[in-house]
Amino acid sequence: MYVLCAGMYRACSTWQYEVITHLLDKHRGGERLGYLTGEEFTAKYRAGEQDAGWSVLKSHEGDRSFSRAIADRQAIAVYAYRDVRDVVFSLMHKRGVSFELLVRQGMIHQIFANDRFWSKQPGVIVQGYENLVEDPVTGVLELGAHLGLPISREEAVEVAGEYSFQTNRRRTLELVEQLQAQGVDLSDPSNLQYYDQKTLLHWNHLREGRPGNWRTHATPGQRAILSRLCDKWLVAHGYEADTLAPDAPRQSPSDVLQRELELARAWLACALRCASLRHPRSARAVKRILGMSTRTTAAVPANVRIDSAREAATETSGAMHSQPTKSSRMGRSETVANDAS
Repeated sequence: MYVLCAGMYRACSTWQYEVITHLLDKHRGGERLGYLTGEEFTAKYRAGEQDAGWSVLKSHEGDRSFSRAIADRQAIAVYAYRDVRDVVFSLMHKRGVSFELLVRQGMIHQIFANDRFWSKQPGVIVQGYENLVEDPVTGVLELGAHLGLPISREEAVEVAGEYSFQTNRRRTLELVEQLQAQGVDLSDPSNLQYYDQKTLLHWNHLREGRPGNWRTHATPGQRAILSRLCDKWLVAHGYEADTLAPDAPRQSPSDVLQRELELARAWLACALRCASLRHPRSARAVKRILGMSTRTTAAVPANVRIDSAREAATETSGAMHSQPTKSSRMGRSETVANDAS
């Protein structure tokens, strides 16, 4: 059975992956597949590699192979969502891009496309980011029940502590130390995507995730775009649709027309991206059309394990691959970004 951890960008999907792999490791000997694109999952699923065991993967974009596996009762889905306005500004921080570029690339439209795909899958468990932050123990219990595992509250408390913000923050700081020891310049934008292969945590993965933090960053113009794109979804999911700045001046007809043209271009960018996912060979050309760098969006394994300093030190001295270099990054330039969250 495959477990598809496919939450919204920056909405605790990596936390769900960590918890589920932990529970299955303990109770059912599950296999970690890491981050897989739809294309990569299609290859595995067609190859018939699934056996009687459990395999866990993380992804974001929908794909027919995922829905087919769910329909065949060979997979179950786990999804998490978050206030999209917070997702946008968290994604900007994570990728090191501006609001305008994120819109132009169609990424806000992509958030909603992914949400429509995963939230309608049969049998999917849907968890809210804010609920997971406030009460992670209940979140662990919900995931255990979804997997059919007899998780006690005591065990759920232990697991929630193992993957708390503070514990994962320590893991990312250890990853930073390992990368810096290998000579990786973390101020270089091309190094934003180094991540740990076991936990899927990036070195810059965590920051203060306080709900509503977007309000301290969004300009009136950005609020107008967010309101146009997000308010209906926010209301439907129980959020307050207070996106527009209360004292914002009324936009002129020309400003509104310019905004709509920009959003039409963003919708087209999203449509092209979705098409490129179905036809991977065209992905690189599509990224260039959208103004997306093919060098800085790749997710690159850091080749270090960050569960403990001792384990990291052991692997550094023994079984590790060669240190990350600029040339190795270029070799993975077409890898889809692992926006683990």
